[in-house]
Amino acid sequence: MIPIARKLALTLLVAFAALPATAKELGPFNITLRYSPQESVGTSVPTLMLGVSDIPVRLSIEDGRTIADPAVIGDSTDDDDRVWPVRAATDLLGWANEVLLKNAGEWGIRVSDSAPFQLKGSLLRFMVNESNKPVGSVYNADIRVAFRLLDSRGNLLWEGNAAGDATRYGKSRNEDNVNEVLSDALKEAYATALGDTGLQNAWLGKSEPMAVPAAAPSMAAAMSPDELLAELLKLKKQGFGADLLVDFVNQKSLKTSLSADDMVKWKKEGMPQDVIQAALKRAP
Repeated sequence: MIPIARKLALTLLVAFAALPATAKELGPFNITLRYSPQESVGTSVPTLMLGVSDIPVRLSIEDGRTIADPAVIGDSTDDDDRVWPVRAATDLLGWANEVLLKNAGEWGIRVSDSAPFQLKGSLLRFMVNESNKPVGSVYNADIRVAFRLLDSRGNLLWEGNAAGDATRYGKSRNEDNVNEVLSDALKEAYATALGDTGLQNAWLGKSEPMAVPAAAPSMAAAMSPDELLAELLKLKKQGFGADLLVDFVNQKSLKTSLSADDMVKWKKEGMPQDVIQAALKRAP
């Protein structure tokens, strides 16, 4: 016979063991950015026309993202599928510029502050996503950059966009894995842009300066937040992704800023955070 006190203790122990464990609050995932491309995944190198490497250029990158917090560079999920922001603990623009100069030098491109041409880049998208799995995580990076080539007088010679992406399996909340996919994606975006034949022809003086179009008159009156949301829901139901929805928002104007109630309503309707952030920029 098991004594009553011992039996009661065993019963309580079994009951407590059956209770769900309290989820650990992981908090934001802070990343110190380091350039660590994985050559085993793939090598991105632009093909340069004859003579391009003989003409120096000034290089720079600025932030063209429409987000509320520039330090946020993605999101991470935990075992309970809660989403935590991934944040850059170091200067993102400084890092992006450093990587651009490093890559340009390795690719044989001459860089000089007194060069006759200036290649100005703008980060349009810089995102990494960690999707937690039963064992480890899957990391995805998506980077988009716009570039403009200007002559010494500021005339626009060429403009274009380039994208880079990378995916790899790794450890949960692993800083090295984040840096690996971001480095691969950024290197690919830079290589795609610098390898563009239109850019290189302009660089070599084989094309005329581009005409800057006059500001076009507004094709439609400014919209209310509800009107814009209705248009976005039409597009979303047809399968358009967040990037295209952001582009659509960037072409519109709002009569008034989004209120807190508007933002809650947009979120309940399934609008991605990037779309809401873009709409916040469209108010007068």
